Amino acid sequence: METREIAKQYFDAMVVGKFDEMNKLKTADCVYWLSGEGSWPFGGYQSSENQAKLWETVAERFPEGMKMTLQSITADQERAALYVHIRGTRKDGRIYENNVILLLTFKDSLISGLYEYLDTIMVNELFCGKMHGVK
Repeated sequence: METREIAKQYFDAMVVGKFDEMNKLKTADCVYWLSGEGSWPFGGYQSSENQAKLWETVAERFPEGMKMTLQSITADQERAALYVHIRGTRKDGRIYENNVILLLTFKDSLISGLYEYLDTIMVNELFCGKMHGVK
């Protein structure tokens, strides 16, 4: 299977929250990194535990989920770049809207690295900041 197809399968599984399917497409030692290292709690390299905490934060703050739209995929034999638009409404009504580049690296036809580039100011404010009018 080519990197473009694997990247699309990963995205499709992510959109519907099929974490088992996502994990089947990754190496056991897959690296996950988010932009903004040192500037927000989830910036930098993520442990499996911190990844789970991030997904829990999204589920708790955005109970209706996030709508992710794949704009494009650019791929070669070793990498795939996904351009993704994400939109969600937080419990307090604030809108999260971000354009993300997800760079995937591959080893033996599996994803060995996930590098996510996004607007860290917005994501920090809406994922980690105070919610207004919500108890």
